[in-house]
Amino acid sequence: MKGMGDGVKQKKDRRYGREISIRDRVAGLYLMVTASLIVMVFILVYVLVEHHVYSHIDEELEEVAHEFVESLQVTESGLTVEDQTEWMERSLITVDFSPKFVQVVAAGNSTWIIKKSFNLFSDTLQYNPALDRAAFYNATIVDASVRQVQIPVFHGEKPRVVAWVLAAVPLEESLLILSDLRMVLLVSLLAMLLIVFAVTRVITGKSIAPLEKVIETAERITQENLDERIELPQKRDELYRLASTINDLLNRLQAVYTRERQFTADASHELKTPLASVLGTLEVLVRKLRNPAHYAERIDFCIDELRRMSGMVEQLLLLARYDSASFVPEVTVFDVRQTVLNVLKRVDEQTKEKELQMILENDGNTMVRADASMLEIMIGNVVSNAVKFSGKGEPVTIAIERKNASVVCSVKDTGPGIPAEKVDRIFERFYRVDESRNAQISGAGLGLAIVKKLADLQQITVRLSSRRNKGTTVVLEIPAA
Repeated sequence: MKGMGDGVKQKKDRRYGREISIRDRVAGLYLMVTASLIVMVFILVYVLVEHHVYSHIDEELEEVAHEFVESLQVTESGLTVEDQTEWMERSLITVDFSPKFVQVVAAGNSTWIIKKSFNLFSDTLQYNPALDRAAFYNATIVDASVRQVQIPVFHGEKPRVVAWVLAAVPLEESLLILSDLRMVLLVSLLAMLLIVFAVTRVITGKSIAPLEKVIETAERITQENLDERIELPQKRDELYRLASTINDLLNRLQAVYTRERQFTADASHELKTPLASVLGTLEVLVRKLRNPAHYAERIDFCIDELRRMSGMVEQLLLLARYDSASFVPEVTVFDVRQTVLNVLKRVDEQTKEKELQMILENDGNTMVRADASMLEIMIGNVVSNAVKFSGKGEPVTIAIERKNASVVCSVKDTGPGIPAEKVDRIFERFYRVDESRNAQISGAGLGLAIVKKLADLQQITVRLSSRRNKGTTVVLEIPAA
């Protein structure tokens, strides 16, 4: 059996091993959220840096282009340079680390280059004839990326474009910076995600450590150690509530298990006793012949024992039926006084044998809302107890009166009473007060347990009060109609 249990546990472990743990799921979810936020921030940073780089280049290009526009003079005969010496200075003959290229093109004729800076040598800037206003764009010069601006030159009272000034600067350094920035952001993103995942996994592992203890303890608990409880976490958070709730559940399960085990043991004992008596009696009878009177006496004893056992079995079956979770009382409106009269008819023979005085007091409307058959069983058990424990010729009082939203039915006897320390246990199954009160009275201790069970099913309140040598009173508070 142990090997089989270990095999099942290993199968469970393998099955759980294929699943993703809570720690990994939380870490993965947090990683996805964090990755999304970091990516958005990095994209925003890159866009801002790129915008700042291009803005700086565009400002510089615009300034250079406007300087060359100012040095141009437009006449009817064409476009000339006001000061050739200044043009030579501005034409940027040298090639340095950040050269600037300038080119003047006739409007509408991209092949007519009016002027260009000497550092262009045999190359030319890319003219875009589709533009009708100043614009910035990226272009290439001999496979080298440049940032370029194209500005129109106007002439006449009705301004018309007579030429375009093109200015450009290399983009290689800026593109290299942006490329390095992308690489840095990508590497940083990966490093941050790895760190975030590792840290989150560690933090999550520590956070759910109490949950692991809950699982380990719950897996250890069986019917042999049902009294073991889960250790409550120090912090009163959701895990504390979970552990506390499971402990409460275990308390209820232990109470039910203990009660059912005690019930089984008591039922076995109560059923075994009459069987043993009957069996012993019959074994004695068959050993040798006896006179008919002796046989008759012993057979009557066996019949009484079997009747008692039959009644006990009926009560056990009744409890089992009403213990079913699917059982629903059939609540109707009826007169509880008639129910009491029906019960009194059933116990009439017993009351006459003991010469009891059965007193019925009725005050006001006695219509109730309950299950008629169940209420008759309850009142029958209470009245039967009162009859059994009352002395010869003593009174038994049954009072019915309406109080607010309830009809109160009380049954009072003048028997020996119940010790105060045992009143709380009187509704337990098979519990009997082992004193002179019931030493000569038959019963299995199930009557009041049935009363309590049926009362709970119908939301009827049951109270019992008793005084030694003064009698016992059982009160039923039934919802009034």
